[in-house]
Amino acid sequence: MDGKKKPSGNDGFTLVELAIVMIIIGLLIGGVLKGQQLIENAKITATINEIRGYQSAMHAFRDTYSAMPGDMANATDRLAGCEAAAANFCSDGNGNSLVGAIQTNGNNAADVSGDNENTQFWKHLALADLITGIQTNANPNDPAWGESHPSSSLRGGYQVYYAVLGGGNANFNGHFLRLQNNVTGSAGVNQNGAGPISPQQLAQIDRKMDDGRPNTGTVMGDDGVGGASDCEGNYNEQSKRKDCIMLVRIDG
Repeated sequence: MDGKKKPSGNDGFTLVELAIVMIIIGLLIGGVLKGQQLIENAKITATINEIRGYQSAMHAFRDTYSAMPGDMANATDRLAGCEAAAANFCSDGNGNSLVGAIQTNGNNAADVSGDNENTQFWKHLALADLITGIQTNANPNDPAWGESHPSSSLRGGYQVYYAVLGGGNANFNGHFLRLQNNVTGSAGVNQNGAGPISPQQLAQIDRKMDDGRPNTGTVMGDDGVGGASDCEGNYNEQSKRKDCIMLVRIDG
């Protein structure tokens, strides 16, 4: 025997080895968090592009046909593929230059899914080859995201309506895109995380597109009916819970 101690299989990690392991774990966690942030930023950018795209499509339609999509009184005569028969459920509007019934008294979360013009808005744009993402033969009586109405990169999808805003929001009139989670019913009732967008996300979009304030400008936040005040007055940017609906004025 030479008196040397044989290596034991139970020897632990050295401090250097532990430090290397901790560095690797830290890099992995950092990479995951960075990846999540990149995904979140991509969703915000995609949502902004969606809004701007629908706004541009609406203006292009109005410039071409001198009428609002959905409200166009002679759509079945002028729009290729717009048939009054049940083939694609396309129909005329009343031609009053407003999409659907006017929403008043600060009713920012009203259900507009049953109003024909609000659904025909998307069908007319699609038949004019100005938007994609919906089915031109979708039945307005059976609304669904990605079929009768466009879906969102965040959650839910978009409705369009004409409103006279009041209550917690600035008082002005206009056509609005509304990002909401449920396609039918009120846009938000005691959402408790079941909305389409968080105060943090909405604040980011508002700053990129407008003034960063939820009750002024063209991008606004709303808590819906009976929600916590995280999206009105001031955004609660610490909250990632999806408690908000988003209103974007696309014309006066």
